[in-house]
Amino acid sequence: MTILTWLDTAIRDLKYALRALRRSPGFTSIAVLTLALGIGANTAIFTLLDQILLRLLPVKNPQQLVLLTMRGRHYGSNWGGNAISYPMYRDFQDHNQVFSGMFCRFPNVVSLSSGGGQPERVQMELVSGTYFDVLGVAPVLGRLITPDDDRNPGGHPIVVLSYDYWKTRFSSDPSVIGKTMLVDNQSMTVVGVSQAGFDGVELGNSPKLFIPIMMQHEMLPQLTRDMLKERRNRWVNAFGRLKPGITREQAKASLQPFMHSMLEMEVQEAAFSRASAFDRSEFLKNIIDVLPGSQGRSYARQQLSTPLWVLMATTGFVLLIACANIANLLLARATGRQKEIAVRLAVGASRSRIISQLMVETLALSTMGAAIGLAIAFWADRALMAAYIPADSGGLRISTLPDLRILLFTLGVTLVTGFAFGLVPALQTTRPDVGRTLKDQAGAVVGGSSQAGLKKALVVAQVSLSLLLLIGAGLFLRTLNNLSSLGPGFPIQRLIGFNIDPTLAGYKSDQIKILYQHLIDTLSATPGVQSVSLAEMRILEDNEWDSSMTVEGYSASKPGEHAEPFMNRISPGYFATLSVPVVNGRDFTLNDNKEVLRGLSEKKDDWSPTTVIINETFARKYFAGRNPIGLHVGFGSDPGTPTPMEVIGVIKDIKYTNLRDEIPEQAFVPYLGSHNVGDMTVYLRTAADPSQLMPIVREKVRDLDPNIPIHRMRTTEVQVANSLSTERMIASLSTVFGFLATILAIIGLYGVMAYTVAQRTREIGIRMALGAATPKVLWLVMREVLLLVAIGVAVGIPASLALTRVVQSQLYGVNAHDISTLTIATLSLVLVACAAGYIPALRASRIDPIRALRYE
Repeated sequence: MTILTWLDTAIRDLKYALRALRRSPGFTSIAVLTLALGIGANTAIFTLLDQILLRLLPVKNPQQLVLLTMRGRHYGSNWGGNAISYPMYRDFQDHNQVFSGMFCRFPNVVSLSSGGGQPERVQMELVSGTYFDVLGVAPVLGRLITPDDDRNPGGHPIVVLSYDYWKTRFSSDPSVIGKTMLVDNQSMTVVGVSQAGFDGVELGNSPKLFIPIMMQHEMLPQLTRDMLKERRNRWVNAFGRLKPGITREQAKASLQPFMHSMLEMEVQEAAFSRASAFDRSEFLKNIIDVLPGSQGRSYARQQLSTPLWVLMATTGFVLLIACANIANLLLARATGRQKEIAVRLAVGASRSRIISQLMVETLALSTMGAAIGLAIAFWADRALMAAYIPADSGGLRISTLPDLRILLFTLGVTLVTGFAFGLVPALQTTRPDVGRTLKDQAGAVVGGSSQAGLKKALVVAQVSLSLLLLIGAGLFLRTLNNLSSLGPGFPIQRLIGFNIDPTLAGYKSDQIKILYQHLIDTLSATPGVQSVSLAEMRILEDNEWDSSMTVEGYSASKPGEHAEPFMNRISPGYFATLSVPVVNGRDFTLNDNKEVLRGLSEKKDDWSPTTVIINETFARKYFAGRNPIGLHVGFGSDPGTPTPMEVIGVIKDIKYTNLRDEIPEQAFVPYLGSHNVGDMTVYLRTAADPSQLMPIVREKVRDLDPNIPIHRMRTTEVQVANSLSTERMIASLSTVFGFLATILAIIGLYGVMAYTVAQRTREIGIRMALGAATPKVLWLVMREVLLLVAIGVAVGIPASLALTRVVQSQLYGVNAHDISTLTIATLSLVLVACAAGYIPALRASRIDPIRALRYE
């Protein structure tokens, strides 16, 4: 058969299929809508899964990229995950045989002023001079940052714009090259625009600006340390591009000896002079690990990985149920087409030819379903983004428009579903008893019993899958309810929080303290505001600042055991604003503004406050049997560490990072007694509606200084809701999909029982003619309904017990094998299924025996 002949045949089959579907508008509408929901749900979730979990960086040969990270006990400070010190990065860059190139980066935010307009807060990255070259990213305009920009600290005041930012903020104006702008009050020159589609190497953090890492001191003015020389601070993400033929395992083996020699060198430095033998020993056990870097790095990807795969599996089950439903519809439709098929077979049509035509019909159905499904997916993704991703989430850039990858996925799903629900019915339909069919004898379709058996098997599968989804939805709903009712330990109603960073407008530490006090006084005098306070760490946002501490009078039971509380730097009145009681001692006052130089090193910024407040968990663990008030703690855990901070209060335990985490040990220091002060969260407890006060608060801050950007203003209620966005997404979507799957399964059950009653009309009529009572006829049908449901439940419960263990990490306060959830889901499904089966049973009980005896 030539290609032209095949195309001609295919076109004729398609026309025939469309005519056949047009003659059955009810069947076609139900089938297309069912498939559209199934395919649309799968496409919507796959669109998110593809962009968040599967896509590689849009750079040259991304599979060659790796990310370096240290494993083991660090001695010093950490600035985020997968970080190493800048000197260590430079050492690896200069002494390796496995990379064709290396680069490093550090994300941050800056204040940007251009053309005399209002300052805006934008994301940026400090990058090494090799950043763009190693990634293979080209400029659209001007030039990019090069190794020549890695020479002099503070001597490279240039900036590269991301393509999207250049397009939206500067309207794709090519004359922006060479212009100067104020970045954190530093005059910097725009030298280039990066290529389209490149948004950095971290999902959820899309930088607008790229700045040479040599400008670290100017872009991080709150730090007096020279981070380009400091080995005790891990802060940069270091990436390498593997040479051809080198694997990650080979790279790790090659780097480790040099890594160990660096550690041996570092423990000899002055920074280790007070370290204990245990700390030295543990530090020397550190290893370098080489992680895949083809997708960059992302905390958001880690958070969303399991939820998205769970939802992808859920939509896959929904699609399977939809396919089973359509297969049952096709089998039922075959009953009405048996004479047509028999005639065609009788006049010489081959069975394979008829099967191919029937498959064209099913593929036409699945194609129409896919077309509508794409539209549903586009709408659903936009709704999901609006509902579950906070508006101020920053750089989590996800496109809802279907691209080639999504279209290919949809095409694949279309073909698979077409064959999945169409092939078996086509094989069944094309095996009638031609002679009996042409004589209009009932039951002439071959395998009347085998066809009925197939229908029932499909219903059992639908019931099993529906039960599995209902149990999963129940578990996720209970998790969301448990977390929502848990609370953070303080009332969240009428509590506003927002962030400002005066350093972005050029303020120094002493000026910032004065400004913050004016801000507190101004906002406190605003009608409707009950109290105002400040905190450096915004709680319940998955952020944390921890620090090792030495506790007066505490003896560790084993080496290396010391206090390492989560920290916060706060103003007086912080606990009153949050309505957190001080259970022992007192709160901070304006007089808690003293700081002392610890003198443990030559660092000029080694200052410490003189007072501290701790939480109950800290007090129970490190002051067991003692009253902590009046005792002392100090930053650091080395032998001989001074403890200049007096414990003046103990507060009730509250959550810190999120609602899921256990309450950690916490310590609070006064911002007035701290040497370096920068970005702070301003909290306001209001008597009036917070939404009415927000514009007034913005105006008050602008009156103090219009050059200070305000960002992330929202109520704590919204913040808590945002912190549960992943749980809400899983719970709500699994509930929707579980409900949809149940509806499809019930429709399938109803269809099969209605078909069964129709097939057994004569038998039921004979039974009633012989005296069978209505209850017995009802039971005759309901017994079959209950049997199908019982088999489905018997299969579904063990499957759910096995599969729900996979999602245990996503649950809170409920076990994956929770009996009450399993029972409620099972009873709900059984009751609805029985209601669906009762309708055909009732119809059977009302059959007229006389008419039934004449039925063929």
